[in-house]
Amino acid sequence: MKIKRQDTSIPVFSYVMDIFLFSHPLQLLITQHSLVQFFLHPVNEIGAAFVLPAFDISVEAVAVFRINPEYLIEKWGELFERHIAVVDAAHHVYAVDKFHEVDGIARPLKKAGGGLCALAVSLVTTGCSDLLDKEPPSAISDGSFWTGEGDAMLALTGCYRFQTGWSHDDFATPQGLLYLDFAGGNGTEKENFSTLMASSNTVATNSNLRWYWGNAYTQIAKYNTFLENITDCPMEESKKEQWSAEVKCLRAYFFLNLAFYYKDVPMPLKTLSVDEANSISQTPQTEVYSQVEKDLKTAIDLLPVQYSSEEYGRFTKGAAKVLLSRLYLAQERWGDAATILRSVIESGIYELDRRNGEDSYEKLFQIGGEYSPEIIFCIMGIKDLYTNSRYQYLYPEAAYGGWHQFSPYNELVKEYFCADGKDIKTSEVYDENDPYVNRDLRLYASIFLPPLGSYEGTKYNDIIYDCFKGANTADSYNKFALFNGYCPKKGCDPSITNNLGSTPTYTPIMRYAEVLLSYLEAVNESQPNAVDQNLLDLTINDIRDRVKLVGIKKTDVATQELVREAVRKERRVELAFEGLRYYDVLRWCIAEKELNHTFTGVKLSDDPQARNYRGSGATASPVDENMYYQFEKRTWAPHNRYFPIPQNDLNVNKNLKQNEGYN
Repeated sequence: MKIKRQDTSIPVFSYVMDIFLFSHPLQLLITQHSLVQFFLHPVNEIGAAFVLPAFDISVEAVAVFRINPEYLIEKWGELFERHIAVVDAAHHVYAVDKFHEVDGIARPLKKAGGGLCALAVSLVTTGCSDLLDKEPPSAISDGSFWTGEGDAMLALTGCYRFQTGWSHDDFATPQGLLYLDFAGGNGTEKENFSTLMASSNTVATNSNLRWYWGNAYTQIAKYNTFLENITDCPMEESKKEQWSAEVKCLRAYFFLNLAFYYKDVPMPLKTLSVDEANSISQTPQTEVYSQVEKDLKTAIDLLPVQYSSEEYGRFTKGAAKVLLSRLYLAQERWGDAATILRSVIESGIYELDRRNGEDSYEKLFQIGGEYSPEIIFCIMGIKDLYTNSRYQYLYPEAAYGGWHQFSPYNELVKEYFCADGKDIKTSEVYDENDPYVNRDLRLYASIFLPPLGSYEGTKYNDIIYDCFKGANTADSYNKFALFNGYCPKKGCDPSITNNLGSTPTYTPIMRYAEVLLSYLEAVNESQPNAVDQNLLDLTINDIRDRVKLVGIKKTDVATQELVREAVRKERRVELAFEGLRYYDVLRWCIAEKELNHTFTGVKLSDDPQARNYRGSGATASPVDENMYYQFEKRTWAPHNRYFPIPQNDLNVNKNLKQNEGYN
């Protein structure tokens, strides 16, 4: 046997991982191939991201790993009887110096450094040099693949395969959504990724923002390839129209996010050559929005209202409407947003999940929640594949080997209501010295809280979360510079006690609670006089009732401004960690106010006998006037309204122009 490693000095963002792995239906065959099945388990054990057949799946195999290839060869080499190409994808993906185009001809790879180069090719094969120098024995190309409905369904399934793993944060990954939420002031990340995405220190070379950009275009390239090829595929016209509508919705999702966060962006509506991808110009934001609206309106007329349980995770009429409502809200087209959201409510398809009583909100985000009557669109989990790094990062260090990479701000903790339905400033049951008792059920479901006052600490299975165990212990509030004593809990599932990255967790993208709050907001902004008790009961009070909070009376929110304030507070806590906070902060134009101050963590004490003692002298943890741990100062400037265009793409494509305020 022989195992080779193909290296290159040419860094090409996402070529191997994002084009070959995600843009061709061949990937869908991996779990059905006996050779792949044979070594799927051992490679998962050592951190494999994907195992794919190359060329004729009975002849060759390619494994793409997120580990040191030498370790694979040393530990598992004798398991393989055929050629294996190992690509090191630990942090960056490097393309080999040659690739096979769909005609099977080996061609040299052009040097290209930006995410848009992922638009250029629909099929890339990688492997050992001897593999690259021969014709694939059984190449699958777009010309030979689209033979009927079965092929089209495989390709459609591939369109619903989103980015996975460690270094692929974007608008549709669990970790990427959490970063966006934190960028909006709900928390931070230990390596400061989320802060550096949206602050005065944001630069065009930011790796996270390059991923959001590049991965979005990788997905768009896949959708364009599908739309081009299904046109002539011999199959039933009605299915062809519906499936095309689904893919246009997926494309609209990424175009909307690109335009909202980056402003004027390239808008390819077809597969591009390398030269085209490296010279494409930006399309004005308004035109991108118009295309999104056009595609979604067309899709709404073609999509079904529901699918069978075996087809969950596909775009429905309701999902297309919710996505369209996000566009309208971003444009402040309040009346249009109210109309489309009202139709979702009146459809009778969705309702808030109350199946588990007081635990309903918490369980909604755990395994099985994807089948909830509240979920409108989600990214389904994939069992036994390392697809979700969020939970490895999310879990406390003291629980099951988590890394506690994320920390919610105390400013978010304070926003959760008290048991009487009031905020902490007006509630009669709130005690500043005992801040975690008599609080909103969503607080306990969303954040690991340390013991303080009469609160004993969040109990999770048999582990009590306690960040006050000492400076050199796991989960200590001051163990790291950006570690504040809180840890996200929302989405953590007690059944997950090992292998955190390979659990079939799902990612909610749209749910009914968002619809209710967006509808109330849209009506209040377009017709404030129409906000009456019935509307409050239909929307915000339905949400509050689920978590046993007293409803809001019309007399409590007698003005448009008071309704606006109530909606914004409710959205922050109800939708926390779901990727919508920065979207809200930006469209409400409150980022400069919300993101220019020092953010805090847990409450500390000057009493040496207290478990939350902050220390003394030069090593004492800094605190504010209320003794909350000061650990991160953030600044935000007006030019931060839009992310910078990634510098890699500017270097390659001279037709791209940087957003104002960035060098």
